[in-house]
Amino acid sequence: MKRADSLIWEDIPKRDGSMLRRLPWTQGLAALIIAALAASPSHAARSAQTDSTPLIGLAASKFPNLTHAERALLWFSDADDVNRGEIGVAGSSANPDDPSNDPANARIWGHEREIRAVILEWLCVSPDAIRLENPKGIGILGARVVGRLDLSHLRVPFMIVMRKCVFPDRMKLVGTEIPYLNLNGSHTGEIDATGIIVHSDLDLRERFNASGETVLVNAKIGGDLHCSGGHFRKSEVAMPSINFLYHPAIDATGAVVAGTADFCCGFESNSAVMVDGSSLGGLVAFGGHFSNPNGTAFSAASADITDAYVGAIHPELGPFEANGEVRFFNAHIKTNLVVAHARFLGARGEDHGFLAAGMVVDGFLFWQEVELRNGATLDLRGAKVAVLLDQEKSWPEKGSLRIDGFAYTGFGPPSDVASRLIWLRLQGPEFHPQPYNQLAASYKNTGSDSQAVQVLIAKDDARYGSYGLLGWFWGGFLKYTIAYGHRPLLALSWSLAVVLLGWLLVSIGSRAGVMCETWPENKPAEARKRYERLSPLLYSLDVFLPFVNLHQEHYWWPDAELSGDCLVLNRKIHCDGRMLRRYLWLQIIAGWVLSAIFIAGITGLLRND
Repeated sequence: MKRADSLIWEDIPKRDGSMLRRLPWTQGLAALIIAALAASPSHAARSAQTDSTPLIGLAASKFPNLTHAERALLWFSDADDVNRGEIGVAGSSANPDDPSNDPANARIWGHEREIRAVILEWLCVSPDAIRLENPKGIGILGARVVGRLDLSHLRVPFMIVMRKCVFPDRMKLVGTEIPYLNLNGSHTGEIDATGIIVHSDLDLRERFNASGETVLVNAKIGGDLHCSGGHFRKSEVAMPSINFLYHPAIDATGAVVAGTADFCCGFESNSAVMVDGSSLGGLVAFGGHFSNPNGTAFSAASADITDAYVGAIHPELGPFEANGEVRFFNAHIKTNLVVAHARFLGARGEDHGFLAAGMVVDGFLFWQEVELRNGATLDLRGAKVAVLLDQEKSWPEKGSLRIDGFAYTGFGPPSDVASRLIWLRLQGPEFHPQPYNQLAASYKNTGSDSQAVQVLIAKDDARYGSYGLLGWFWGGFLKYTIAYGHRPLLALSWSLAVVLLGWLLVSIGSRAGVMCETWPENKPAEARKRYERLSPLLYSLDVFLPFVNLHQEHYWWPDAELSGDCLVLNRKIHCDGRMLRRYLWLQIIAGWVLSAIFIAGITGLLRND
């Protein structure tokens, strides 16, 4: 009989399925402890359990040689996994921030972290697989997808979360319908998701990196389109989209996003981001960097947006930055458009700036802390906003402002006329009357009639100045006589000055003896011996007023052959009859002209409001 200390245990199953050979009981006990530990549900040893799950068994029958990442995905997706955790783990760490899960290091990932694209497609279409899957969906962290993933025209019944994964080949999601799609932090090639339907959010953030174009044309997203912190690039070869000539980084033309489309907080693109004709619950782009030099950096032409933040009021949220054109042609913003702490970059001579011709903003346009570098354009032609809230230091260079047809009901500081006229002159050499009329109307709406008149006078200054030297001369005459018809009573002041000057000169001429009776041409009747007495004031009025006869000019006129001296304030003044006659001719002409423009001014014939 064998000794007790030499008793042996029966064969014990190993983790790999083989049998432990007969060992002394102390060694057998240690083996049992090791086997028990090995069977614990840790991430490193989970594959031992996954062999027994129905979903893994079904997958193994169709796809032999499952990798560790594939088993982790299947285990997490299995409805029997009651301890599924937050996500399946393809690598050695469940921490998304662990460097081992960074897709930038995917070149050192081994074969065990690969997932075949066909397995992902099978999980989405196989009725047998879907019956075994957790309704909450499938998820994996830090895997490399091998082969082209194509879920086009499929109705995926569960959400898909693939965080910090690598998709080297083009992904096709054309017409795919899915409850939720999360590719946060992943690195992908091109994504063709034309017509995709996502019932909640589409997440492409947390340093998501697309090395080719992301096409979301006519997409329908029931929640938010998250691209914050993502890096998007154009394709080397144009993708088959309606904007292929632009080589955009993101093409979401015609998309419908019930929530917010965010391109903020570290977002970067090296070509156009296009949401033309889209319907967005909100647009957020502060902290975003859009680059497409001498081309379109961002475009929301004809888009319908509830509210938009192209830059943030608070600088700590980060500046908006665009190298190229930012377009809001014919866009409709239902509440407010905020453009703040924004930089519009580009080389001088290149197309760059903010272009929003035809845009409608139902609320206010907030335009402050904006840099328009190297002649960047601000184009608001035909745009309409309720209130303009801008600032002088955020205005463009002279010649780079286009506001013909720009309409607003009110504006904030600066509200003084001098500053606003400087703003209007930034339009350049072309004359456009509408911006002046709009500014004058805004002043009138607030009861500032005198400021409105100043603006209208400045408008006519610009109008006549555009006609050349002759226009400048005639405009100057109208300005200083009746202020282009806006101050017709000013002509009365000039008339009074002319009459008083004539009164003084005729008085001097009379005392110097150059004013003579006009008979015998107008000799009075013989019965009347007394000649009409000269009254210098009445004489000046008679000469000046074209439709009035005071019977002074008829009887007196300077003699061109006479001259003389007289004392005025103890100073001797020489008067020449020829010069006095020439002055009176000018006074007659002035009377006709001033009377005519006075009548034109009070009747509005010269005004161009």
